[in-house]
Formats: sequence, structure tokens, C-alpha cells
Amino acid sequence: MDTIFYLLGKGVVILALIILAVSIFGAVLILYSFKTGHFFAARLMLISISLLESVIKALFLLARADASMVDDVGIRLRNYINRKKFLRIPHTGRFIFIPQCVRSVDCPAKLTPEGIKCIGCGRCDVGEAKKFAEGLGYRFFVVSGSSFIKRIIKKYRPEAIIGVGCQLEIKEGLDLCHSHDIPAIGILLTRAGCVSTTLDWNKLYDEISDRA
Repeated sequence: MDTIFYLLGKGVVILALIILAVSIFGAVLILYSFKTGHFFAARLMLISISLLESVIKALFLLARADASMVDDVGIRLRNYINRKKFLRIPHTGRFIFIPQCVRSVDCPAKLTPEGIKCIGCGRCDVGEAKKFAEGLGYRFFVVSGSSFIKRIIKKYRPEAIIGVGCQLEIKEGLDLCHSHDIPAIGILLTRAGCVSTTLDWNKLYDEISDRA
């Protein structure tokens, strides 16, 4: 019996050391990607982030580094891996989800079961982006939460998605799209919050036009 407990204990220690080593390796790769914008062993990195996220973030905190870098690189990785499949989908099969917080505080548009129905009043940049995207064949939605996105995905079954949001929203959205096998591209807000948020509109237009 003592031998069994010894072997079990030894196995647990070895497993913990393996997890720690893989986590350190993943943390180093994440830091490298964050600093350079380049990816090495992208799919392996994504797997390590998915499985060992809490351990890797703990390592960042121990090193007094910003743990949000893990999520930032995770989003970039998803975009990098998804892009090839995303570009194979025609514009008519793609949907765009914009958060309602980027619209003007004086927005006169009304809430519907499929989000905010932009009327192109010109008080913010949403209407112009909607017009441009729909001109290429996209479906364009201004949404106030993830429940709208889930409902729209279930109803219309988009083939590809571009989503705009804060870091947490994009991370959860990309995970949701992955679970539905939908190639998605996430664009982070340049200033997050509940109202009057901002984004790099040129970056959005580049993604819409396949120039990114």
C-alpha cells in the first residue's frame, strides 16, 4: 500500500512539474507574441492558453506583469488562426456585431428583438459603417449584449463573423463562435466602458474589405 501511495505521489509531482514547465513555456511565447506581434507554434500556444490560462496568468502576476496580455494574445491568436477560413466565406455569408455603446448618446434608434436598428442619422460613425458593410453584402447588427448575438446566431446561422467589443466580450464571443464552428475575427475597442466607447474605424473597414 505504501508503494502505491508513493507512486501516486510521485506521479502527481511529475504531472505538476510538466504543467508548470508547459505553462512557463506558454507564458514566454505569449510575452514574445505580445511584444513582437509574431506567433510561434500558434495552435500549440492557443491550446496552452485554453487549458492552462489560470496557471499562466498566475505566472504573469508573480512576475509583476500585466495578466491581461494573456487574453490580448489569445484574441490575436484566434484571429490569426481563423483568418484563412474567414476569408474563404463570401461577404454575403458574414455578419458584423457592433456594441451599442459606440453609438451617440443622442442616438434616436430603437431597440428591437435583433438589437438596435440604426437609422443612419449621422450622429456617430455606426451608420456609415453599416451602409458600407451592407453594400458589400454583410448583415450588420448593433447589439446590447451577448444574448442578442446568441439569438441571431441560432436564427440565421452566419458562416463568418466580425465582432467588436471590450477584451472580455471579444474573448467570450470568439469562444462562442468556436463552439459553433464559425470563423470569427475580433476587434477590440480602443476605449471600453458602458457609453461613448471608441474603436479604430479604419481597422474595422480594413477587416470588412479583407485588407487586414
